[in-house]
Amino acid sequence: MELDYLFLAAHPDDAELYCGGSIIKFRENGYRVGILDFTRGEAATSGTVEDRDRETLTSNAVLQPDVRHNLGLVDSGLRDDGNTRILVVNYIRKYRVKVLIAPHGPCRHPDHTAVSTLAKNVFFFSGAGKFPSDHERWQPLQLIYHMEFQDVRPSFVVDISEQFERKIKTIEAYSTQFYTDSNQNEKTLIGSHRFRELMISRFKYYGNLINCDYGEPYILDETLRIDDPLKNKLEG
Repeated sequence: MELDYLFLAAHPDDAELYCGGSIIKFRENGYRVGILDFTRGEAATSGTVEDRDRETLTSNAVLQPDVRHNLGLVDSGLRDDGNTRILVVNYIRKYRVKVLIAPHGPCRHPDHTAVSTLAKNVFFFSGAGKFPSDHERWQPLQLIYHMEFQDVRPSFVVDISEQFERKIKTIEAYSTQFYTDSNQNEKTLIGSHRFRELMISRFKYYGNLINCDYGEPYILDETLRIDDPLKNKLEG
């Protein structure tokens, strides 16, 4: 199988929180989508690894990714090192990923920052002929960063209005991590009622930028080529 999109996530629930609507939309548009989680979230304040595994399966039933894999690396210890680069390059080459999506750094969580830095490097090394790998060289077409809570202007926003309620369901699947009616322990920032409201208001804000109800923001390091602005406007 070849993947059109591969989302890199430090922990199970990161892809849902920041890109869940886009993942659902891309799948509905006929694209093949994968998620690569780096850790099992064992260092989280709330819940257990077994909880997170079950929650991920519940979320997958809504997201319906074509592929989802967990590297099982150490939570709170992610590094952009040689061994991790090889693992991710192998994955990119195996699935001949067209578009790679990762966090825009620096991030509040150091693990997310590590994945952001790593993404830039593996995007390059995937196309390097002599990089050590079990698979033939393959260069993705594009590296895109999803925004977390940085105060910067996005390069573009994906309209997720029709997917938003399902995105919320994927987040609520992680009931040990986020605020739900059954989990109101407020032990962490992401587990608080305030974070839930912040999250919803933020996706409303980005939706407003493109005249829709909800949007997910993304950033490019490079200038996007558009040969026909009118066609892009009509089709976008």
